[in-house]
Amino acid sequence: MTTSMEQLQERYGQRYKWWVMITVMIGTMTMSLSSTIVNVALPDIMATFDVSHTVGQWLVTAFLASMAIGMLLNVWMVDRFGPRTTYMGALLIFIVAALVGGFAMNFGMLVVVRIVQGLIAGMVQPLAMLMLYAVFPLNQRGQAMGLYAMGVVLGPTVGPVVGGVLVDWWSWRAVFLVVLPFCLVAFYMGSTFLSRPASSPPVNRRLDTPGILLLCGWMVALLWGLSEGPHQGWTSPVVLAAMVTAIALFIAFAVRQLKSRSPLLALGIFRYPGFAPAFMVAMLTGAGLFGSVYLLPMLVQTAMGKSASAAGMLLMPAGLAMALSFPVIGRLTDRILPKILVAGGLVIFAISCLVLSETGAGTSLVLVALMAALGRVGLAMTMPPVVIGAVSIVPPELVNQATGLVSFARQFGGSLGVTLSAVLLQESTHWTANLGIPLTFPGFQDAFMLMALFYLLGLYPMARMKSPPEEHHQPEPA
Repeated sequence: MTTSMEQLQERYGQRYKWWVMITVMIGTMTMSLSSTIVNVALPDIMATFDVSHTVGQWLVTAFLASMAIGMLLNVWMVDRFGPRTTYMGALLIFIVAALVGGFAMNFGMLVVVRIVQGLIAGMVQPLAMLMLYAVFPLNQRGQAMGLYAMGVVLGPTVGPVVGGVLVDWWSWRAVFLVVLPFCLVAFYMGSTFLSRPASSPPVNRRLDTPGILLLCGWMVALLWGLSEGPHQGWTSPVVLAAMVTAIALFIAFAVRQLKSRSPLLALGIFRYPGFAPAFMVAMLTGAGLFGSVYLLPMLVQTAMGKSASAAGMLLMPAGLAMALSFPVIGRLTDRILPKILVAGGLVIFAISCLVLSETGAGTSLVLVALMAALGRVGLAMTMPPVVIGAVSIVPPELVNQATGLVSFARQFGGSLGVTLSAVLLQESTHWTANLGIPLTFPGFQDAFMLMALFYLLGLYPMARMKSPPEEHHQPEPA
């Protein structure tokens, strides 16, 4: 029998909201940890199943792309099944996916697991915020969101460290299985502290199934076409067909979203001057964040010949630097024009990439770690200001849709960043193989140089971002 929220609040008193906070944070941190913990295991996984860079990157890309779609499914799931049922069901599915990943017998099974995990993670992140809003009073919601945001950042920060140790001590399979105890704890706590009031029955909202299919179709066609280019040739009929299909499906998706009364993505917001540049900068931010998280462990393990543990530890200072930067950047956003912060962040990240593009056999891990941390500070400088710049130019009733589009841009940009990085590594692998030498540094140097170029080019859309009014309400980061 489900206990109502009122009964739970009466039973646990003032502690109840904090129990809910701990419950959703354990679940969310576990899923956000899964977004990066696989990265340090990629070289071992690729060796086990004998796959290339452009095939191996699907374990990262599939998670990011499906996470973007999961965010869009969240509203329908909550309306249809309620917050508690959605959260508990998501944990169960995540547990099954982790078990399948840990005992996978082929690479295809791992890709399916990552797709499922990404969908679940995408649904749970906004759902957790919804449940915290329900139990925290208005004057404590800011504090609750700040603690929650720190937890979300902490998961991906410790993920590579934990993953590196597990790969060195046991096997890459451990990076899938390690989340099981935390998921079980979150499930137990959810069954104890989460509830849906009997007075709030599920809403039979219609799911835009054609829109979901078109969205999945054009994303898969584009990412698959890019990943197959190095193998089949960029002018091969298969690759060209994939690109043409991606364009056609994207146009069909855009037309449907513009005509729909309840679109998955409110593309009509692009009519507001200044939103498109903010969307582009958000894509660049995602590409830089997830692309570098993919590249750095591969660089340390394959080119520099270090262990998975060393690769994981390398990313720890970067994650901490980013987490500690957010409170400072949040305050600066209230005092400095967002465009100035974004410009500074783009330049700082570009500088870090330019330094990393010179990495060679004599480069120290300390320098790589420092540049990774510097790049994260630059990325942190772009995130809150971009959200502020995006939502400040739309009417209040469109703020939720605007933040949703920014979140989607960041996730989709991450997918593109990882895919393009893998393409450059694969092209470099072909080039060095023809010379009879193993892959060392050229591919990584090209990938970091490309990131630096993208971020410097990002100064153009940044300059076209609209400045918010002098007095504006700062929303929670998307």
